[in-house]
Amino acid sequence: MRTAMIAIAGAVLAGAVLAGCESNAVSRAVGARCDTSDDCDERCLSSGADYPGGFCTVSCSDRTDCPSDTTCADVEGGVCLFTCDNDIDCTFLGDNWGCMAVDLHGGGIKVNVCRG
Repeated sequence: MRTAMIAIAGAVLAGAVLAGCESNAVSRAVGARCDTSDDCDERCLSSGADYPGGFCTVSCSDRTDCPSDTTCADVEGGVCLFTCDNDIDCTFLGDNWGCMAVDLHGGGIKVNVCRG
């Protein structure tokens, strides 16, 4: 009985640790795969080299327009993309996604975002 309780406690702890590793919430607003804008809250960036599988996002003028864990990238006229420090940070989006520097929309600095 004690061994079973320890195993259950270990599984719960491991699940909590793994859940904490993925702070980015993929949604119809930002991050979900899409074929058309009807699949998203606002717009779909077409599937291709930059957005493998398509990418739901929202337009932005600056960082304050974007949900948490995203920033306003100066691509596609200003869209919210997930921030990252390295390629591993983008694995939650699937294969062929990596971390790259792009211009901050309206900011004059580079920001690291997940793109294909």
